Amino acid sequence: MNKKILSLSWLLLAASQSAFAAHPLVTDDAGVQGAGGIQLEMNTDWSKQSGDASHVGAFTFTYGVTDKLDLFFNLPQTFQSPTGTGVGDVSLGAKWRYYEAEGLALALKPEFFMPSGEEEKGLGNGKSSAALTGIASYETGPWTLHGNLGVRVNRFKLDSDQQSQRKTLWRASAAVWYGLDEQWRLVADTGVAQNPDASSRKLPSYALVGVIWSPNKTVDLDAGAKFGLNKAEVTRQFGVGVTLHY
Repeated sequence: MNKKILSLSWLLLAASQSAFAAHPLVTDDAGVQGAGGIQLEMNTDWSKQSGDASHVGAFTFTYGVTDKLDLFFNLPQTFQSPTGTGVGDVSLGAKWRYYEAEGLALALKPEFFMPSGEEEKGLGNGKSSAALTGIASYETGPWTLHGNLGVRVNRFKLDSDQQSQRKTLWRASAAVWYGLDEQWRLVADTGVAQNPDASSRKLPSYALVGVIWSPNKTVDLDAGAKFGLNKAEVTRQFGVGVTLHY
């Protein structure tokens, strides 16, 4: 696999596995901001696969339209990769929490990706794409469990990408939070996804551990480490982030 295809596969794998969950997690939660609520997320991750290093970041703005509906905008950025740096495919989306009772919450998260990343550098598809994620969260005492099932439908501008990359990708993941107290949460996450590389049937899978510190109601600081469970996944990844709530 050449480096351009590898870079795009990394990008698609990250996008298919991440619905811009509470960093450092991959699995999203069913929580919403509430009417008028604003959330700003800024995070960055360093990873390595097959000897190649990558450094990416993201900025996400979320606004609570109602008590059950959020709208969000995500801007991904690649700072280091085997093929180049720059802005990735910007996305717009929503999260609708349609059910909540007795600790259980269910949500749907549609997302639309715009072709803002340079496809020649492996930073984007060159055409618009879309994704849909189903989210379930259950809270009991200090424990909170989350599960995701998602699908992404890709369109590609380059003939080489159309031949080498899968157009439809599914993913499944689960995460757990444990609240030590009002400020500290320990988190763990694991998941599996369809391989973006059309020539491979190996399913990328990962495990992740991390911590989230909330010194007050406005700020969350986080750090996490992700490890590939097979060679199709990123070998290792470390990330940090900050989230602001208004």
